[in-house]
Amino acid sequence: MQGRGTFVRSERSPDERLSVTTTVSPKSPKPRRAELLAALNGIPPFPPIAIKALQLVSNDKTRLRELSKLISTDASLSSEVLRIANSALYGHRVEVESVFRATISLGLERIKSVVVTSALRHYIGRSLDIPWIRMCWRHSLACAVIAEELARGSSLEEDVAYTAGIIHDIGRFGLAVAFPQRCGKLLVDTHDACGDVLERERECFGMDHCEAGQALMVRWAIPKNLVAVAAHHHDPPAEGDPEMLAVVRHACRLADASGFAVMPSLPSRTYAELLADLPLQSAIPRDPEELAFRITNKIASIEAL
Repeated sequence: MQGRGTFVRSERSPDERLSVTTTVSPKSPKPRRAELLAALNGIPPFPPIAIKALQLVSNDKTRLRELSKLISTDASLSSEVLRIANSALYGHRVEVESVFRATISLGLERIKSVVVTSALRHYIGRSLDIPWIRMCWRHSLACAVIAEELARGSSLEEDVAYTAGIIHDIGRFGLAVAFPQRCGKLLVDTHDACGDVLERERECFGMDHCEAGQALMVRWAIPKNLVAVAAHHHDPPAEGDPEMLAVVRHACRLADASGFAVMPSLPSRTYAELLADLPLQSAIPRDPEELAFRITNKIASIEAL
């Protein structure tokens, strides 16, 4: 049952949801657009609390008490937030015992990203055991960590950048949930092959993950600036691109070049060439192995929570 300010509960396990959202076989013809959108519409919605947090990301008038009250309406998320606030990842000397104190300790923008990360992990659930979804999850975390670092060389808030990075590939999760058999086929067919990722997705599903992400975010009423990131992070850079989109686009490419790609692809640019496009004040390591090591440690810290 879905209620205001609560996680979406389902009588089925996440793995059962993966198997019931479609009956398409890997050898079936590509579904038409209407069928694709209908399948995506059948996916359980993102937790309302996380959607609310995403809606608050760019709202300067948001107050700590407003968000902490929202989090407190769900016992599962409240427990998760307190565990994160008291974890070694943030290292507070005094144990935090209330959600409101946790929001004060972590800060408004950080608590938003904590809520979204926790919600995404809950949303994926045990489906993290599925290779495709596991790789999507690690890629999203890598993008979030890199985007957070890139934001230090821009006017974008670090935690806003992190949130955009963690949510930018929601379309990949959507395709995996709606078409699990096709995901398996895609992994098998492309395990040792390199090529254009979006084209391979379109051949397999009938749409790529950018289009799927845009459809899901619009349906879930997620803010337009985050919808734009999901829809256009693979587009070539254009004059006038929003800073959030530019940061996540850089983060996505650096994540792939650092070993966190979802599928093998032919790199259009080397790691060194990607670094040359970054602001001079960016603290991103010059060595891709150093960046991969840093990302791996941060991911391990998050996954251990």
